[in-house]
Amino acid sequence: MAVRLRALLLAGGAGTRLWPLSTEERPKQFLKLRGDKSLLQEAYERVRPICEEEVFVATAEKYGDLTLSELKTISADKLLLEPFRRNTGPALLCAALRFERDGDDVMVAMPADQTVADDEAFRQALITAAQAVEDGRTIAVLGVRPTRPETEFGYIEVGPAEDSLAPSAVGTRRVVRFVEKPDRARAEEYVASGDFFWNAGIFVARPSALVAEAERCAPELLAACRRYDEKWRERNDAGERAAYEAIPSISIDYGLMEKARDLVCVELEAGWNDVGSFRAIRDLHGTDGEGNLVLSERPVIAPGVRNSIIASTPEGVLILPFEREGELRDAVSRLKGRP
Repeated sequence: MAVRLRALLLAGGAGTRLWPLSTEERPKQFLKLRGDKSLLQEAYERVRPICEEEVFVATAEKYGDLTLSELKTISADKLLLEPFRRNTGPALLCAALRFERDGDDVMVAMPADQTVADDEAFRQALITAAQAVEDGRTIAVLGVRPTRPETEFGYIEVGPAEDSLAPSAVGTRRVVRFVEKPDRARAEEYVASGDFFWNAGIFVARPSALVAEAERCAPELLAACRRYDEKWRERNDAGERAAYEAIPSISIDYGLMEKARDLVCVELEAGWNDVGSFRAIRDLHGTDGEGNLVLSERPVIAPGVRNSIIASTPEGVLILPFEREGELRDAVSRLKGRP
């Protein structure tokens, strides 16, 4: 692989859709959902073979020590600690500003709380994406061919197979547009067309390309990130916190990618799972004879309960039919807001 890669693991989320497994003190990225490694540890080990020591983690300040305890071989200077949660847009752009100064190597920005079945296929997709963006003008996004009309994922519409902005990188297709979570009917149309992929939320580009696109289509967001970056370089702690607090909270999809030009999509065929819901965990673990996903270290007896989530931790107990999983986030908010 000729292209030098630097990885940014986005690990600042709260994972509220997986309560009571995921909590404010130990959110989803730190959970061990399949085996003896956390999702963060899996993500780190997944990219390290092609990034060597150039793996960084963007996470909340409160998770700094926890991250270092999870990743024994990472040094503290590889942590990009966020004073406040401001979503993925600021995390990625603030990192891009630093990385641009430090050689402008191609960067991979990816969530730290996903799983794949085939790590080598995942790395190969990243290498293909890196080759596609080596020119410093293009941005690549990894897309997963949909297997069902999923309404909880964003989609990417792509052009014909022969229409690529990076013909030297085999398998890339030009991005026509990003589409936010569709309704069922529209999702069925997308799957049937063959021209839509699930948006895996994994982006590959030279930092300078991200900064240039942000300058064009998200100048206010970039300016706020620059003000924070200036305070960070000055080691002005109070100014740094104030500047980061002033940055708008916005995802990188909304803030930049939906407006960006010259995007290519690289298909990811690696058994991807975003682990963003209990349905996704069901795909990893399976169910009992009644269609229930049971997650508990204690014995559970639930006669008559079918097709439901049964999760028990010291944080609390959840019993919820899968068909009503969309109500969980609001229910957790109400629980946390009680006196």
